[in-house]
Amino acid sequence: RLLSEKKAVADLIATLSLLDPDPVVRIASIRDAGERAARAMPDPDDAARLLDALGKCSAALNAKLATANADERAVIAPAIAAIAIAKADRPTSVASPVPGNATVSAANAALIKAQQATASDTSLVATLKDTISASSTYLDHLEARQALLEELPKTAAALKRQLEKDPKGQFAPALNETIASIELVTSADSATRIASATTLGKMGTSRAANLLDKIAQAAQRMGDKELESAATTARDSANRYQTFAHSVQNTFAGLSLGSILVLLALGLSIIFGLMGVINMAQGEFMMVGAFTTFVVANFFNQHMPQYYGYYLAIAIPAAFLVSALVGYFVEATVIRHLYGRPLETLLATWGVGLVMIWAVRWKFGDNVSIRPPRWMEGGWEIAPDIVFPLNRVYIILFCAICIAIVYFVVNGTKLGLLLRATTQNREMALALGVPTRRVDGLTFAFGAGLAGLAGVAVPLCDKIKPEMGQDYIVDCFMVVVVGGVGKLAGAVWAGLGLGFIGKYLEPILGAMPSLASGASVIGKVLVLGMIILFLQWRPQGLFPPKGRQTDA
Repeated sequence: RLLSEKKAVADLIATLSLLDPDPVVRIASIRDAGERAARAMPDPDDAARLLDALGKCSAALNAKLATANADERAVIAPAIAAIAIAKADRPTSVASPVPGNATVSAANAALIKAQQATASDTSLVATLKDTISASSTYLDHLEARQALLEELPKTAAALKRQLEKDPKGQFAPALNETIASIELVTSADSATRIASATTLGKMGTSRAANLLDKIAQAAQRMGDKELESAATTARDSANRYQTFAHSVQNTFAGLSLGSILVLLALGLSIIFGLMGVINMAQGEFMMVGAFTTFVVANFFNQHMPQYYGYYLAIAIPAAFLVSALVGYFVEATVIRHLYGRPLETLLATWGVGLVMIWAVRWKFGDNVSIRPPRWMEGGWEIAPDIVFPLNRVYIILFCAICIAIVYFVVNGTKLGLLLRATTQNREMALALGVPTRRVDGLTFAFGAGLAGLAGVAVPLCDKIKPEMGQDYIVDCFMVVVVGGVGKLAGAVWAGLGLGFIGKYLEPILGAMPSLASGASVIGKVLVLGMIILFLQWRPQGLFPPKGRQTDA
């Protein structure tokens, strides 16, 4: 009784969720009803496991039959016959299990009798137990699928009523897909099934492709050539759309990753191009910005939870200022004494980075996370199965705004003028009264502050940890080298390019079974190899220096 009550409550919840006032919840519930149609289809793997167990059991029973007594023969022979009937069973529709419930139940009952009659043969009893267990599991799965099949027509009728009320509304695509999925599985009319398969093929979603593949296999088993052809054609169409959808998603993922790399590399490019400092602590300055963001978000969460959605308005300037101040301190105490010695700046900044990592680990621990504001949750579905997560959309916009601000600072402010003058000809700038040492300090602080801004973006899509900067620093240096040292436009184009290449390589490598486990690492190695080959062709990067800068 308790199980029946639970099922009734579950059915009521599922029905009410189909009318949920929240559009996101309602669409998810409608699509889940379509996925239930796919789950109602027989699982070939279930059947394969059962048939394998029945085959082994039949062989064991036949071997026993040669030495069995009359009583044992009386139960072994019917068991062998029942297994043969179950193995020879054929489907009557695409949703019919093979073997079916009746033949498997009969075989199960015969095997139980055989187990009782041959209790002295431990080896055979073990085989019989395994087979009985496999058939019982198979029957349980059939019962669950049968319950789904009985429920689906009612769901389809309710969804059709919704569609009739608003045939072109925001729920119409999900309703049409789910109705077609249910009719493809449950309808006895061949024309309806073929029309449903064609509809799903045009929609092209991953759910449709999965169901069409199951239908094509089921139609092949039952010998329905017409349905098999329609389902195969529709499945191929859906798979082509999925290839396109994956390429769009990879492009977007590459753009979001590239945006963060660009923001981090801009500061490094300015520091390296102006000061000749190989700043291995640039990733740690990003980490400082990330933990500053965490502190601000945590303060809002504890003291002003009603305003939590606005914490970024404080976190962005705070991350920039804190990272810039730390950068100014590092330049004044360490870097200022190492100008003209790039290898020593590399070792020094690497050590500074380690100190920053351990200091942050001592204060905050190993892993913390930030809950994004509510307005950043969810996704923007521009087409079926093409969903852009809102947090990454805002990351791209944020990075684009920061890049525009950097361009304005470098090309439209006095600091930018002094920075460019010092970069192009430090001696001449010094002779004209430019305070190059102060410019160096402000420039290092500005570059560190830009890394801090990148630290605001990363927590919106990843966890925060003390060593998080080390995950980005190598890619960051590759961006600077490929783009051209000190070239802001080069950093932008190289960052986006490396982001795209990395995100396209990973799924390609992941599709290869022998490389799938190490796809990410192999992808980075291949990108590094491409960069080495590129630098053999253009040693000074995408945007080499021109005029007097060439000799700088």
